[in-house]
Amino acid sequence: MVQLLKRIFPLVFGLVLGAGLTANAQTSNFRSLYLKDVDVWCGNTTTENTILNYCSGNGFNYIIFYDLGSFDFSSTTKKNQLAAFMSRARQNYGITQFGASGEVYSFFRDYIIPYNNGRTSSAEKFEVFNFEFEWWVSSSVASLYCSKYLTPNGYSCDSAGAWRFSWNEFKKIDSAAAANGRISEYYLGWPTTGHMQQVVSRTDRLLLHAYRPTDVDVYSYSRNRLIDAASTSATVTILPIFSSEPSFMGPWLASNPVTKPYTTYSNAYIAETGSWKSRISLQGYTWFHYGYMPATTSAVATITTSGPTTFCSGGSVTLTANSGSAYLWSPGGQTTRSITVSSSGSYTVRVTNASGASATSSPVVVNASGTGTTPTITASGPTTFCPGSSVTLTASSGSTYRWSTGATTQSINVTTSGNYNVTVTSGGCSGTSSNTAVTVTSTYPTPTITSSGTTAICQGTAITLTSTSANGYLWSNGATSRSIVVSSAGTYWVRAYGGPSCFAQSSNYTTTLLSPPATPTITASGSTTLTASHTSVVLTSSSANAYNWSNGSATRSVTITTQGSYRVTITGSNGCKATSNAVNVSANGCTPPTAPSITLSGSNILASGQTVTLTSTTAGGYLWSNGATTRSITVSTAGTYSVRAYSGGNCFSTSLPVSVYVVQSLPPVPTGNDPMISDALRLNPDQVSTGRNMIAFPNPAADLLQIDFESVNESENFLISLIDLSGRQVIRQQVNSITGLNRIGLNVADLPRGVYFAYLAGDRTTDYVKVVLQ
Repeated sequence: MVQLLKRIFPLVFGLVLGAGLTANAQTSNFRSLYLKDVDVWCGNTTTENTILNYCSGNGFNYIIFYDLGSFDFSSTTKKNQLAAFMSRARQNYGITQFGASGEVYSFFRDYIIPYNNGRTSSAEKFEVFNFEFEWWVSSSVASLYCSKYLTPNGYSCDSAGAWRFSWNEFKKIDSAAAANGRISEYYLGWPTTGHMQQVVSRTDRLLLHAYRPTDVDVYSYSRNRLIDAASTSATVTILPIFSSEPSFMGPWLASNPVTKPYTTYSNAYIAETGSWKSRISLQGYTWFHYGYMPATTSAVATITTSGPTTFCSGGSVTLTANSGSAYLWSPGGQTTRSITVSSSGSYTVRVTNASGASATSSPVVVNASGTGTTPTITASGPTTFCPGSSVTLTASSGSTYRWSTGATTQSINVTTSGNYNVTVTSGGCSGTSSNTAVTVTSTYPTPTITSSGTTAICQGTAITLTSTSANGYLWSNGATSRSIVVSSAGTYWVRAYGGPSCFAQSSNYTTTLLSPPATPTITASGSTTLTASHTSVVLTSSSANAYNWSNGSATRSVTITTQGSYRVTITGSNGCKATSNAVNVSANGCTPPTAPSITLSGSNILASGQTVTLTSTTAGGYLWSNGATTRSITVSTAGTYSVRAYSGGNCFSTSLPVSVYVVQSLPPVPTGNDPMISDALRLNPDQVSTGRNMIAFPNPAADLLQIDFESVNESENFLISLIDLSGRQVIRQQVNSITGLNRIGLNVADLPRGVYFAYLAGDRTTDYVKVVLQ
C-alpha cells in the first residue's frame, strides 16, 4: 500500500503542475539546478541573491543541494540560514521544490529528516530525497566507495558490490521518503535492463544521465535506457540531466541557451512512435551544476519586505526591489529601489538591469486593516499555593506589555491572591488576555490520584499513579516525584506540598496483584530436526484465551519450516500473560543450543548514574546486542538488550530482550523556602525517532498501529514493545522476521489515549518512535 501511494503521488503532483511530456505535448514542469558548497555561501546574502537571481532569470524552479554532507546540521544558526534561503527562494524567486542529495540512507536519517521535522513552515523543508551513488562507474567504485562503504559493510569492491550496496541503501531511502510524505529521486547513469527495472519499481522520479559535449546526441545517448525504464508495467517520471562541466557542455553553453538541450531531447522523444512511450513521463530537465553554468542571466524582479505585510492602523512595511539600474513601482509610480507603504494594496515593481532588459515582479499583498490577537498567560507552576511561595506568569510574545499590576515586562512574579491579565501590543495592534486567578491559601487543596490502568495488576507488569499538580510531593513509599510506578499489591497515598509546611494528603489508593496463567507448554507434531524429507513441524501451545508466537503468529498451532528457537506467550482469562520455554528447531545440520535467559542484578529502572548487571544463564559463547562477548555486562544507559548463545560454528539461539530504563534524578520533599516541582516523565516526549529502521503509522493512531521495519536476514528475532511515559510496557510482541520489509499490526484500541514509545529490538539494532493514540 505504501508503494502504491508513492507511485500515485508523483502522478497527482504532475497533474497539478502540468500534464508532463507526452507524444503530443511538451511541458517542462521541473527545471532543476544542482548547487554545491552550500556550507560556504549559505548565510551570505550577496552570494545567495546572485544564485537566486540566476535561477529566476533562467527559469529554474527546482534546486538540488549537492554536498550537504559537509553542512553543519548541529548548528542552529546554519540551519536557520538554510531555512531562510529556502523560504525566500520560494516566496520571491519562483522556486517550487528543494531536494537534498545524498549517497547513503544514514545521511537522510540523521540530518535531512530531523531538519525537516524541526521546521514549522513547509517553505523551509525539503520535498525531495535525491539519491546519487555512481555504482556503474568503476573509477567511482575504486576511489570513492570501496574503503568508505563497500569493504566495511561486507560488499565486494567492484560495480556488482556497489550496485547491491546502493540498492539496499535506496530501498531504505525510498521507504523513509514515503513515511515522511517526501519524493524519492534516483540519479542514474547506464545500468543494465534488470537494474533499471528494479530502480523503476521503487523510485518516484528518475534523473537520467545525458552528459554529452553538445546537444546533438543527448537523446540517442540515453534512448535505450528510456526503453529499459518502460519495460515494466509501471509509469516512471524522468528528467534528463545535462552537465555544464568543461569536459561536457560547458564550452558549448557559452553560446547556447540552457534550454536548448532539452528542446533537442524532447523533440526527438516526441518523434518516437513506440508504444513503450505510454509508460514514460518526461517532466523537465536538470543541470549539473551552478558552478560551471554561464554567467549571463535574464532580467529579474523581486520584492523583499522589512516585516509582516499585515498590520494594524498606523503601521507600515518597507518594500525593496532587487538590485537594478532603474525601478518603477505600481501603484504609486515611485522610481526608488525601496518604498514604505501604510495602505492596503497589491504592489509590484518593474526592474531594468544594466543591459536594458526589464522584468516585473510578482505582487506583494499588503493588508493595513489587521486586528490584534488575544494574548495568553502561561504559569510556571500551580496557581494555588501556600504563603511564602510564588508563581511566575508569562505573556505570549509581543512588542510591549502592560500587566494589570502596572508591570511592563513579559513576565511577572506573583506572591498574592488576585486576578491578573496583560495587554500585549505587536505591529500596532493590541489585545488583552483573559484573567488568570492566583490563590494563596494556608489550606492546600486535597490531591487526587489517577492511574494509568486498573487497580488489579498482572504479575510482572506495572501501573503509574499520578498526583494532581503541586509544588512538591511525598508518597507513602517515600518517593518524591509527581508519579510513581507500582507493580505490587498495596495501599498508596500522596502528600501534595504548596510550601515548606503546607500540604494536604490524598485518599488511599489500593492495588491488588493478579496471578499469571500457568506457563504454557509446546507440543511438536514430530521431530524438531528438519531434513530434505521432513521439511516442517507443527508446534502447538497448551490451551489459552489468546496466543502470540515469537514468529508473530496468533494461532494455537504454527507450522515451522526454518531453524530457530520458538516461544509462545499466552493470555489467561484474567488478561495476564505467561511465556513458554523455547523449543529449538534444527535444520541444515545446525542445532541451536537452549535459548538463554537474562538475569538482572537489580531493578531495570535506573536513576541517572546507576548501573545494573545483566547475566546470561547459559555458559558458552556469547554475543550481546551491544557487541560485548562476556557472560555478564554492566549497563547504565537505557535500551533493550539481548544475548546470543552459540553451540559451535554459527548455530545460535537468542534470548528474549530485556529493557532497561533510565529516569531523571528526582528532587526531595520541599524544605525551607524552596518550592519544588518534580517531573515524572520517564522518557523525553520531545524525542520523536532515531529514524534508523522503523516507521509507525498512522500516527496519531486510534485502533490499529502498524510498524514497518527492514531486516537484512531471514528469521531474525525482533521484539516490538509499546511503552508509556512512565516506562511501563503495555504491549510486547516477539517477531521472527523475513528478509526486507516487515509489517506488524498492534491492537491499541483498548489503551488509554496519550503519548507512547514504540520500541524495536533485534539481534543487530534497536530503534524507537514516538506515537500518539487519540
